[in-house]
Amino acid sequence: MTYGYSRPFSPSGRASLVPELPLKFAGDLMLIHFRANQENIAQYIPAPLTPSDSGEAFVWTSRLNCHGFDVDPATLNPARSFYNVCVVGLPAMLDGKPTMFSAFQWGDRDWLLGLSWFLGACSKLAVIEQTGTNAIFSSLDSPAHGGLGSTIRRTVSRHGELVVDAAITPDRNIAIDELSFYFDTLPLTCMRHIPDMSIPPRGVPALHDLTQMVMADVSFGAPVAGHAALQFFDADNEEIMPLQPTEVLGGYITPMAFILRGVNIIHDYLAEDL
Repeated sequence: MTYGYSRPFSPSGRASLVPELPLKFAGDLMLIHFRANQENIAQYIPAPLTPSDSGEAFVWTSRLNCHGFDVDPATLNPARSFYNVCVVGLPAMLDGKPTMFSAFQWGDRDWLLGLSWFLGACSKLAVIEQTGTNAIFSSLDSPAHGGLGSTIRRTVSRHGELVVDAAITPDRNIAIDELSFYFDTLPLTCMRHIPDMSIPPRGVPALHDLTQMVMADVSFGAPVAGHAALQFFDADNEEIMPLQPTEVLGGYITPMAFILRGVNIIHDYLAEDL
């Protein structure tokens, strides 16, 4: 008899790639708001979603700490207690209400890739780096003190090629409601898809739906805002260049915490064929 929350199953279940939900998360959300070619954005939005007419999009990236319920994080291998992630979100409409579609995602843990595909966020394994900062740098008259006026830069690369280069230099404190232009588009809408690999083909995917994450106990710390820079690169096995920013509108950093309970299925493509 074998057990586990996800494959691979094993006699005790401890080999499971993805830990059992719900999970607790906390980290600093680094958010960049930008404009791109509106017609290009529309090509990434799947029906029944319809494109927003704003021509706006978002990149958010963070190091998120996480652990399961009744789990002491100190007992985990450190690599299983946090991950780095970068997401490209495209505002869209669903049944006349605003949402945001998860078009691209990259992460730096194998278990994160498994979790994200279960949720509908199509992660690819990447190397995600961030500039080093520390408050004590201020004693050395260094700009890497991490506070207002200090630039935070993060890069995403795959197979040795740069994909995303993002930077924020916060210069002011803001109230959390000043980020409503972003939070009003949540929850994030994702697509799960497992292709038909049967021989002979069955003619339909094994799974194809749209999901939204179910989050509880969401809380925020004090956010900051400032100048931002964002650039995408024409890397192998990527198709992000059509979303190259035409204007960067601003950058924001806010601490946040939440509990991830699972997903709601908001549209089942396979049901359309029944």
